[in-house]
This record gives sequence, structure tokens and C-alpha cells, in this order.
Amino acid sequence: MSSPRTSRRDFLRLAGLGSAVLGAGAARALGAETRSASANAGQGGAKNVIFMVSDGMGLSTLGLADAWLSFTKGASARWPGMYRELPVVRGLCETASANSMVTDSAAAASCWGIGERITNGVINVTPDGRRPTTLLQKMKASGRRTGLVTTATVTHATPAGFVATIKMRSDQKGIAPQYLERGVDVVLGGGTDYFSDDLTADYRKAGYAHLKSRQELLGWKGDSPALGLFSKSHVPFEVDRLNDPAVGAQTPTLAEMTDAALRRLSAGPDGFFLMVEGARIDHACHGNDPVGAILDQVAFDAAIGTALKFIESHPDTLLIITADHATGGMQLNGVGSEDSVGKAPAYQGTTEAFRRLLQFNRSQEVLGRQTKGLDAKKFLAAAREATGLDFSAADAPKVVSLKGLNEVLVKYVGVSWTSKNHTAEPVEFAAIGPGASLFLPFQRNDEVHAKVLRATGVA
Repeated sequence: MSSPRTSRRDFLRLAGLGSAVLGAGAARALGAETRSASANAGQGGAKNVIFMVSDGMGLSTLGLADAWLSFTKGASARWPGMYRELPVVRGLCETASANSMVTDSAAAASCWGIGERITNGVINVTPDGRRPTTLLQKMKASGRRTGLVTTATVTHATPAGFVATIKMRSDQKGIAPQYLERGVDVVLGGGTDYFSDDLTADYRKAGYAHLKSRQELLGWKGDSPALGLFSKSHVPFEVDRLNDPAVGAQTPTLAEMTDAALRRLSAGPDGFFLMVEGARIDHACHGNDPVGAILDQVAFDAAIGTALKFIESHPDTLLIITADHATGGMQLNGVGSEDSVGKAPAYQGTTEAFRRLLQFNRSQEVLGRQTKGLDAKKFLAAAREATGLDFSAADAPKVVSLKGLNEVLVKYVGVSWTSKNHTAEPVEFAAIGPGASLFLPFQRNDEVHAKVLRATGVA
């Protein structure tokens, strides 16, 4: 006896409904299903879009940030908390580029920017040389205001991928004027090195506020477009912002930048598109720096809180939260024996090992700058100060450089890495609000562009 067949249309309808219901907590399933019908149904109903990118985030990074918040705040991270409490459409996104199973950030962001897969290292120029209109250009043409917020240089691959067109992602000085030419209303992050005095003068002549410090950002009323550049290169890591008063005074948080951007963009009558990137998660994972990655993910999570607060009073907003790829293969490993028969409980040392990360007080980037040129003995002393770890007599002679430090850290904190490169694993994808049901439990990265356009009625 053959089983009844389900049409492709029915399958897609059921898949979208299932992802919305499964994203809510069991205790709230019935209410979440009802809310989902209004919050996630409809196409062309999103006036605003907030598109949040945790650059380089694998699932383990998300989980460890949640554990960190549990230890330090007695609270859960907002991202996984959404899955329990809100009608979220949750899925996985495959991340390949046109020429590799492992993407870089330029090709990944360009998938969102033009809806096509392109070659790694290129921004919105197709392999056959075409230069399609980008997502932010389309949003601007629809009458919406547009914004870019990042903890990288504002001209880095991910923000550029939403709006710019250039053959080499490294040409950041070539990207900088395109934001002005294409009318991006709010640009906040790092990267004064890529904006000449003449170019910043052009922004000011066009009516942009030129913001250079946290104090100036917090004092900005949002009554004009804004170019906010808060560091020469990337914005400092969150662990350094928290532990260095001077850095903290100069550098706004990602949540503060997000709030400021929303203040300006939401004042427009026709809606907006805002991209928010937690960029330094990727940089920390490239450097195999566990605290750097976890605390920048925590800072990204705080920005999610800002976005969630906004959509409470602006239900016509589609919120997307995802990653472009994972980096480094970070994983917390079981510490101790798995076999607990007649012995201590299995992996008894794991929690204690992870807790040691709570005493780290600077990024490996800063540690590297502070120890440049130091001999082995002085590097070891600096590493002890930075981590609070008491290295054993066998391990201390290995801690003579960042490389040596990374090689022994797994024994003390339980975190290991597969590489310092990007990986090919699928990434988390979450959406809530008008048009969220367009996103499936599993999709390709180049399918997102068209669904955002459809959700907003732009195409």
C-alpha cells in the first residue's frame, strides 16, 4: 500500500509552520503558534529589516557565550532564549562560495548583497564580470533609509558586501567613498585609516555628522546622517574594552551603535534596512582566542537585545540573525576520563576548566602587542598576568609566544581548535517578523537576498 504523497507546495508550507512552532518553548507552544500566524506570516509586510551577522560564529561559540552569561550573570543569552520564548523561524544555512566549499566573508556577504555566489575575495562582482545592483541600493531606491554597523573597519568585507561593488575586498580605500555615493545613511564602526581628510570632508559637506568617540555617539541626536569611526582599524575586542578604562571610554559597544543607528533610521517615513555585524568574533577565532570570541559574542548578544526591544514597538520589522560562516572550529572538550565506573564522575574537570576563562583580562591581540620583542621569561610572566593561569613546570617552558600559549591552553581551559581558518559547517539562521516564514529550515546563502526583497515588497 503506497503512502499518500505530499506536494512540494504543501511540504514547504508545513516546513515553514514547523520551524515557527518548534522555535518556541513547549510550555508556550500554543500561544507561540497563534503569535506566529501574525508575526511571521505575510510577504511584503516588512517595513523595516534588521539583519544581524555574527561573523565567524559556529554553534559552539553561541553555546559557550550562553554558558559565560550563565556563570557571570545567572542569565541566558538572548539568541537561544528567543527559541524558547518567541515565534522564531529557525534553520541552518549552507555557506559555500562560487569557487570553494569554504567561503570567505566577502563572498558570503555578497550572496546576501546580490543573491549570487561569487569568488572568494571579491565583493559583488560576478565571475563573468557583471556588477548587479546591491541589496542596500535596492532598499534605498524603495525609499528606505539604510545603515551599516560593525565592530570591524566599516569598509571590511561583510558591511561592504551589502552595498559596495569592487574586485578586491582588500581595497578598503576604494570602498569608503561608495557608501557616500550610494547614500548609506548611517555608517558606524572602525577604520579611520581608510578615510582620507578629503573624503571625510565630503561626508560632512553632504550633511553627515562625523562621530569620533563613544561620547559623541551617545550625544548624537540622530537628526542627520552619520559617519562614526571610533578607531584607526577594527574596534577593540570586547574583553579589552571591559578591562581597559581608556578603551572603554573611547569605544561604544555594539549595542550602543545599534541603538544609535535605529534612532536615526526609524525616523524615516518609509522604513529602513540596517546591517549589524559582530565582526571580531571571527578575528578572535582566527587567532584561536577563546575569551576574545566568547566576549564579542556576548556583546553581539546584547545588540540582539537592543533589536528585540525595538521590534516590540515596531512589529512591522523583520529581524534576521545569522552568521556568514564559522571560523576555527572552536570546541569545549570534556576534561578528564569519560569512563566513570568506580571513579570520579565523567569529565568532572570540564566546568572547572571553563571557569578559568573568566579570569582572562585581555585579548591575545593586545597580549601580542604588549609582549613584542620580550624574551621568554618576560613573555611567560605577561601570559600569567593576562590569563591568571599557573602553568605547570612542564608547560611553562612552552609558553614563550602566543603560539606556545595556544598549544597548552586546552589543558587548562578545555577549549581546542581545528585550525585558524574558516570552516564549511552550516550556520544558524533565525528570523522573526513579517516575511520570516519565507525562510526554510535549511537553505543556501544565496537564497536569502530574494526572500528579503520579497518580505519587504521590493521585489
